[in-house]
Amino acid sequence: MIQTSSSGFPCWSIEKANRDFLLGFGFFVSDQKQFSALRKLDGAIFHPKGRFGDIPSVTLFDPSGLPVEAVYSSPIHHIPRANTKRVWNHFDTTKRINAPQPSISGPPEVIRLGHSVFLKQEFFKNAQWYCNTFGLIPSDIQILPGSKEPVLAFLRCNRGEGLTDHHTIVIATGADDRLEHCAFELRDLDEIAQGREWLLNKGWKPAWGLGRHLLGSQVFDYERDPAGMLVEHYTDGDKFDHSVPVGFHEISRKSLYQWGQDMPEDFLDTRLNFQTLKELFKGLVAGREIRIKTLIQMKTMASKSPRKWIKY
Repeated sequence: MIQTSSSGFPCWSIEKANRDFLLGFGFFVSDQKQFSALRKLDGAIFHPKGRFGDIPSVTLFDPSGLPVEAVYSSPIHHIPRANTKRVWNHFDTTKRINAPQPSISGPPEVIRLGHSVFLKQEFFKNAQWYCNTFGLIPSDIQILPGSKEPVLAFLRCNRGEGLTDHHTIVIATGADDRLEHCAFELRDLDEIAQGREWLLNKGWKPAWGLGRHLLGSQVFDYERDPAGMLVEHYTDGDKFDHSVPVGFHEISRKSLYQWGQDMPEDFLDTRLNFQTLKELFKGLVAGREIRIKTLIQMKTMASKSPRKWIKY
């Protein structure tokens, strides 16, 4: 179990099993009235002691069947961190004099779990559920060229005039229901590079990065764990209040980043392997609203190079 430096609460828990699967994920809710409202929803399961000691929680299930926990806590008080930020010399300002900065070895400081990206067979139903249940609002929606059909939504918490991340949950059209990746916020660019070195030394594989996203603006780096799960480290993401209107953009590989390492062809996993085909078949038999034409268009989009000098 990994705890964050911003709150002391767990942000990641791994349990031993005979196969890889997602147990669920959750939100911390600091408003008693909102937490009580979640308890009253159809299908909600209340846990007086929750999963983390004596902290009560409610388990809900999104339309794909994924367990989603709402954990009640008082407003989070950030834990002070040691001042280990590196000092930069800029062209017009010199702050570091006669003081070389040695490399830092060790794991980076995880501030918090920033967002999770999910593929869903029923895109509209799942995106609407998260908006209706947790009050999320769209920051940006990506659409298919030509048909203009929405296929991906960046959803943020609605905190009124308070600031929040550009996205906390991303819902995207997929052939199966799964976690595409999760992203952990780090302090700065040095921490991201340090995290990359640490993970690769532990047997992880580089996936993509460094770079800067277009929607959300984060500086990012992606690695895969030994089992192939994709994890992102990021810093310097956009912050919005409730006044920013939703943006609409055509989806493409090009739209994923402003600059960075050339995107590897296999970064977007569009393979129709046996497990994916099995889940797709199960979804069709169960009567889910799966749009095969949309999936074909998404696969076609993912096959196109994001830059003219990159050849797939």
